[in-house]
Order: sequence, then C-alpha cells, then structure tokens
Amino acid sequence: MAAAPSFRAVFFVALVFLLTMVAVPGTAAAQDQAAVNKVTNLNKRAIDAYNKQDYESARALLKEALELCASAGLDKHPIRARTHIHFGIVAIVGFKQREVGLKQFRKALEVQPDIKLTKQLATPELQDAFEEAVLASNDQGGGGGGTPAGGGEGSGEGGGEGGGGGQATDEGGDDDGGPPKVRRPPPPRKKAGGEEPEEKGQRGSFFVAMTGGTGFGLIKGQGELDPVLHKLDAPGFALAQTAQATPEVGFFITHDLLLSGQLRLQYVGGLNGKPPRPVTNGDPAPCGSDNYCSPGNGAIAFFVKATYLTLDAPFHIAIGGQVGGGNIRHALEFPDDKSCQASATDGTKQSCVDTLAGGPFLIGPTLGMWYEIGDMVDFIFGVNTALGVPNFTFNFDLSLGLGFRI
Repeated sequence: MAAAPSFRAVFFVALVFLLTMVAVPGTAAAQDQAAVNKVTNLNKRAIDAYNKQDYESARALLKEALELCASAGLDKHPIRARTHIHFGIVAIVGFKQREVGLKQFRKALEVQPDIKLTKQLATPELQDAFEEAVLASNDQGGGGGGTPAGGGEGSGEGGGEGGGGGQATDEGGDDDGGPPKVRRPPPPRKKAGGEEPEEKGQRGSFFVAMTGGTGFGLIKGQGELDPVLHKLDAPGFALAQTAQATPEVGFFITHDLLLSGQLRLQYVGGLNGKPPRPVTNGDPAPCGSDNYCSPGNGAIAFFVKATYLTLDAPFHIAIGGQVGGGNIRHALEFPDDKSCQASATDGTKQSCVDTLAGGPFLIGPTLGMWYEIGDMVDFIFGVNTALGVPNFTFNFDLSLGLGFRI
C-alpha cells in the first residue's frame, strides 16, 4: 500500500507544474497587454499634442513610448511600428526634418511591412515621404538589419532612445559588399484633378502686416513754403525724412500671389518757416495771427499692390508692383535763402528747409525679402518705389516689419 502516497506525490507535483505552465504565460501576456496599453495611451497623447502644434511635447511622448517598447520586449509588436510612424510624422511636419522622418518610416516598415500612414494624419507631403521609405525598404530586400530585441531605438535625431543597444540599419547597399544603390525619390504627389503638387511653407490666405522705415529719391518743382525762391527746375536728390508707417492688408489669391492694399503715413521732420511773401491784394495774414508760415510736415498715400513670392520656404524674394494716389513729400535745404527761423518766436535766421510734394498719381515696382517664422509670422524687408506725376518724384522707401499670414 506504499505506492498510493508516491502516486499522490507525483500527481501533486505534476499538477503544480501544469498550473505553473498555464499561469506564467498568462501573467506574461497580461504584462505585455499592460505595456501595449501604456504605449497606445502615449501615442494618443502625442497625437493630441501634435494636433495642437505642440511638437516638442509630441516628440517627447513618442520617445517615451519607444523606450517602453524596448524595455517591455515589444520590438516586433505592431504598436512599436505605429509609434515610429507617428514619430516620422512629427519630425517631418513639426520640425521640418524629412530625413529623420524617412528613417522612422523605414523602422516602422521593418517591424510591420504592410503598415500604412495613420489615416487622419496623412497629407500629400507625408504620403510622398512614406512612399519613398517603402521604396527604400524594398531596395533593401524587405527592410534588412532590424534592431535586436531589447536594443536601443533611434531617437529620430541620431541619438539613442532606450539605451546603447543595436540600431536599425537605415541605408542599404552595404550588406552584399556591392556599390551603394542610388535611389531616386518618387515624384511629388499631385492633388486630385491633376493639379500641381501641394506647395510648401505657410498656407494662410489672409495677410496683415505692419512695416515702417524711411525714404529718399528725386524731386523737382516748387517748394511749398516759398514757391518763388525754392524751386527746382531739374530733378534733385532729397530725403523723405523722417519716417513713414505702412500698414497693409491683403489676400493670397494663389499660394504665392498676394493682392493687398497699403496705407502710407509719412511724417516729415527738420523743417523751418518764415513770414509769408507779400502779395498784392492778398490775404494780409495767410499764415495765421503769428505771421509764420511753415511747409507741410505730413503726407498720406494709398496703394494697391500685387506681390509674387519666389523661391521655396522659408526664404522668399518678393517681386511686385504698386499703383495708388496721394502725396510723397521730400525735405530739401535751400542755402541761398537764409530768411527762415525754427519757430515763430525764434528770431535766429537760418537756411530754409522746405518740402516739395510729388504726386498725386503714384506707380512703381517693388522688391523685398520675406523670411517665414513658423506657420504664420513673416519677417519683411522691402524696397518700394513710386513715380509721381504730374508733380514729379521718384521715391524709394526702405521698410522693415512683420507680416502675419492667417
């Protein structure tokens, strides 16, 4: 009867072993699922940050997700592939790092060769990059050189993501000892209907800007303070001192063509005045009770402008033209006339500084440089010219300021 206890002992050991074999995989599976859920949640938070254009937070969350994939042994899990896809999207759109994005797409294809872009985030630009990554993976014979389990992940910026482990091979052509392959990227995707490829850079349609500066140019005609003594029969150089402000509002009728309206508000400083010239049967006090005349110290003009932006973002050369109406005033010293004074109460005589007004019809070409700062802001430097008739002037305005493309 001693066999019965031995049988029971063997049966008990076998039962414990069986339960252990069942429980351990179940526990591991539960742990894997918990890690997958955490990575999925990090991806969702990263997409929320991306949609809010908080690209730094999106990238940090995706790095954390890749580190978790590495530590949890999810190297071949589809969630790791999806995380690489999202990392590539953030790199290309948020940080304009196309090569970094291509590397991330290739890493995703190494894990899951049939993966696609996340549908709600796909754009023509991203689709072009993803198709290039697919072609590169095909050239490498299905993605070659995957990262060993538990190894480090590329950060998307060339650094280690989860430690100093193995790194996925990003470039092909080295494994077979032959010369490296030359890969040509696919042509840009076209929009529906056969339109031109989608343009890069800012995409807002409404434009508002505030610029300002100073000007100079050629002027001729009669001075406004003393038309008799202050007269230029031939064009002479003069400053449009002191400054002008030029607010502008417009609309992009195409991606690169801006139609706008601009107001030119000018202030002229450094002028002086004098008593009026006697006129027979004229107004005995044409300049007021203090009998002190001074030229106009301001001018207003309005322009309709067309501006075309050349070159790819973020730097543009702006070429255009403007036509409008109003006056542009230039200040000019007349050293032969020393009958002027700084004010009505200042008796010190000095050389007269008079103004000559050009216009009222104004037209001329424009040239400038724009630099895009982010998705909306533009730094603007411009040279705006204006030929004035019938009162001749040929003026150059130098302007600096900021524009906002909304």
